[in-house]
Amino acid sequence: MSRTSRKIAFVAAATLLCSTLEYLIPKPLPFLRLGLANLPILLVLDIFTFKSFFILLLLKSIGQGFISGTLFSYLFFISLAGTLSSGLLMKGTKAMFKTKVSLVGCSILGALASNLSQLEVASLLIYGRTIWVAAPLMLGIGIISSIALGLVAEQYKAKGTLIALLAQDKLTLELPLIREREHNGKVALAALLAIMAILIVDKLAILAIITVLMYVLQKIAKRRIRVIPPLMLLLSMLLLSLFEPYGKVLFSFGSVAFTQGSVEIALIKALRLISLLAASQCISASNPRLSAKSLAYIPLTLGYFTLLSTSFKGSSGSLIQRVDQALLKTAAGSVEAHDKATKTIPTLLFVGVVIVVICLAIVSKLIY
Repeated sequence: MSRTSRKIAFVAAATLLCSTLEYLIPKPLPFLRLGLANLPILLVLDIFTFKSFFILLLLKSIGQGFISGTLFSYLFFISLAGTLSSGLLMKGTKAMFKTKVSLVGCSILGALASNLSQLEVASLLIYGRTIWVAAPLMLGIGIISSIALGLVAEQYKAKGTLIALLAQDKLTLELPLIREREHNGKVALAALLAIMAILIVDKLAILAIITVLMYVLQKIAKRRIRVIPPLMLLLSMLLLSLFEPYGKVLFSFGSVAFTQGSVEIALIKALRLISLLAASQCISASNPRLSAKSLAYIPLTLGYFTLLSTSFKGSSGSLIQRVDQALLKTAAGSVEAHDKATKTIPTLLFVGVVIVVICLAIVSKLIY
């Protein structure tokens, strides 16, 4: 690939490294972000052309989806909306005002654009208009974290060596060794059929059973099961149901109450999203084919990400020094990745469980 393509993929991989660290932090809402992945984006605002910058934003969103297993779920679209709105606003602001606006200012604008666009998309796809009650919390956290990130970006730009090398086009940027992993098309197709089944189920009891089965599928697909994110999602849905009372009052706290109708709707939404996330994890585990020329950036980005992760774990010193070491070693091609052995998915068992999921979905439509 061209030198420009490698630069874009390399910076995208740096955003994935930051995103991975942030993904480990429990959040009250599954799409809530502190914005760590915006650090590399802030640092290349003056370096990348608009076209390169736009590709970088797409790679950041797609790469995050691959790593977290959310690429084939609602959360991907929420993340994409936040990334594109914040990135394009920061790039446009920097291009228009240049040195008159600092990285802190760009970071604040980006955080506001990201939070507002994510809230709007989340309200359309998952939560409904009640999600806007979380706006003060999200905007408050966003402003505080964006100021901190902007200051860190300014400090790294002053003390780090990578940005100057990128700007002067002096990085070696050796191509990472990309090992093709076997694609399991049957698992991918079965997971897609499971997604279609999940979308048509509207009975709480059946959806609860399907959710359990989707976790079974995730385990069969050898994907790690994380408990805290779905629990936080479930809790957030139930809390938001307080603002949409509907049906018989189950119990109340002063002026607010849990009602049977709103709680049931909240549980259905939460379980459907949790099931979709599990299905997305399974598709990621199937190693989707990325052979098209237009998708060549993705395996390159993931290759750089693997090397960055390995190098960062083996570095020492202050945080900025460790980041610098990891970036420079990866760019020079002096990091050897230790790939984990690809785990074989028992396809017949996987497909069998998916068939049960589909049958349950059909039964749910026959129940009146």
